[in-house]
Amino acid sequence: GMKSVPTDAPPVSSSFRHRDLAVLFAVTFLAYANISIFFRFYAFLHTLPVDPKQYGWLIGVFSAVSLIFRPLVSPFFHPGNAHRYIRIGAVAAMVSLSAYSLAGGFWSLLLVRSLHGLAFVILGAALMALIVGCIPENRSAQAFGLLSIVILIPNTLIPPVLQYLETALGGFTHILLLFAGITALVFPLVAVFSPSSGSAESGPAHRGLGAVEVLSVLKDVRILLLMGAMLLLYSSHALVFFFLDGYGRHIGISDTGFFLTLATAGEIGVRLAAGNRFDRTNKIHTAAAAMIGLALGFVLLAQARSPMVFFSLGAVVGIGWGIAMPVFNGLVFDLSEPRFRPFNTNLGLQMFQAGFFIGPTIGGYVVAHGGYPVLFIVCAASSLLAAGLTISLKSHTP
Repeated sequence: GMKSVPTDAPPVSSSFRHRDLAVLFAVTFLAYANISIFFRFYAFLHTLPVDPKQYGWLIGVFSAVSLIFRPLVSPFFHPGNAHRYIRIGAVAAMVSLSAYSLAGGFWSLLLVRSLHGLAFVILGAALMALIVGCIPENRSAQAFGLLSIVILIPNTLIPPVLQYLETALGGFTHILLLFAGITALVFPLVAVFSPSSGSAESGPAHRGLGAVEVLSVLKDVRILLLMGAMLLLYSSHALVFFFLDGYGRHIGISDTGFFLTLATAGEIGVRLAAGNRFDRTNKIHTAAAAMIGLALGFVLLAQARSPMVFFSLGAVVGIGWGIAMPVFNGLVFDLSEPRFRPFNTNLGLQMFQAGFFIGPTIGGYVVAHGGYPVLFIVCAASSLLAAGLTISLKSHTP
């Protein structure tokens, strides 16, 4: 639509624009709900004429697209044009979700997954442009803490009901069609968003870094070690997300989605309980301890046979993630020069996408050749390696 020029925009105060943030959080919830339904994607792939060794690519390409395109498109979005792109991204997501039912083989599915990944990049990056415009300078940690919880909620609510939805609706592709319909709620929500927030002065101006500056970031050993540790953390996180359902069935546990419910409850619980305490601990020790705890959890998961042990490990793993993720993000912030903070924070987000590409791509091979227990031993090993990288930060920190 037309870009509205606010006549009497109120000065941006240090409080949140509550209504706008609520709307944006609702849209964020819908965007991430579109991802949490893919907890059952691996099971769905078994019903198609596709070689199991290729499953990893079909799962991972979604994040590979994000990895390539997010840095390219995000500089173009600003609070003035983001509304339009949120609508475009939502339409593309709805089309992609509907197209899964038409895809029959590897190549058609790869195409649909890629388009869906692109839709999510547009929707997600445009959303971030608006959210950043609504967050006052001095409340950023709090706002991103809230945002991370909103992003996690779909993973708590949706995986456990997928099994029932699949039975009720008659198949996975019908769930995707249902969610394509639910995604349409984005349009009335964006319409509620107050036009004054499209004003130019809201949010810091987005200034890219030059090539020389980027290279100087990449010369900072501490940032590279941190990114390596985060990549390992997120890769094992992705392996659990995509292969847990298959593993649960393999050991005779049917409703595996409940594992993620407990894990996410652990993540959210730890963030609410500890919130600002993480800022007062030695973050290097805290992050390393969390990764060692996760490694232990994965070793036990590889041995798990009873539902009791399986599900309680969900809570354990969730608490590990709930500590590690915010603490790593805090370390990135602490160890970056202020002008590199936006770039490095984005680099951290890229590690998340990279982990969700590398993890499943490797995981598809590991499960096809070695089975599930080997997969969780790989997760444990990568967590220990991440702990090692984190501890080695000490020798590089003045």
